Amino acid sequence: NYMDAHIVGIAITDQPGSAAYIPVAHRYLGAPDQLDRDAVLNVLKPMLEDDKPHKIGQHIKYDMNVLGNYGITLKGIAFDTMLESYVLDSTANRHDMDTLAEKYLDYRTIHYEDVTGKGKDQIPFECVEIEQATAYAGEDADVTLRLHETFLPRIASEPKLFAVLTELEIPLIPVLSAMERRGVFVDAQKLHAQSKEL
Repeated sequence: NYMDAHIVGIAITDQPGSAAYIPVAHRYLGAPDQLDRDAVLNVLKPMLEDDKPHKIGQHIKYDMNVLGNYGITLKGIAFDTMLESYVLDSTANRHDMDTLAEKYLDYRTIHYEDVTGKGKDQIPFECVEIEQATAYAGEDADVTLRLHETFLPRIASEPKLFAVLTELEIPLIPVLSAMERRGVFVDAQKLHAQSKEL
């Protein structure tokens, strides 16, 4: 649930094969000093709220919602690999990064449970040691960019798919995020009438 989510670290990349991780809120016995989360977000906020550089993510609406918890309105969303996957193959039942990496990159990612554990023994991400968190989060950023570079040429070669992605799916991200964060009003009578009509 994004409303309860908080930023523990930020992973970014601008080229395949490398990534950076900025830990800001890891808490465990022996955790090293980290940069202050608010200070880091204040430095990044102008870039995050600008249309450039363009941002690419995997299910970036979630990131948008979490950043909203800190008063940051993410702008410049260019692509979302989850939506790219959906546009390419809407009948596939899984569009998560781990599945996409195996399917399209023949690569097994570090899974969330690999670093946090499972069930009653699962720990929050803030308790994951920074070295492990860096490997996990950095890989997420890298794999997302690699997936985008795999998907985009295929989508761009089909103008109708490219239009669906860039004119419908991507522009809907901030709209859906706003709806999730603020809620929506529903005219119950009109909805009931429409249900009957359908």
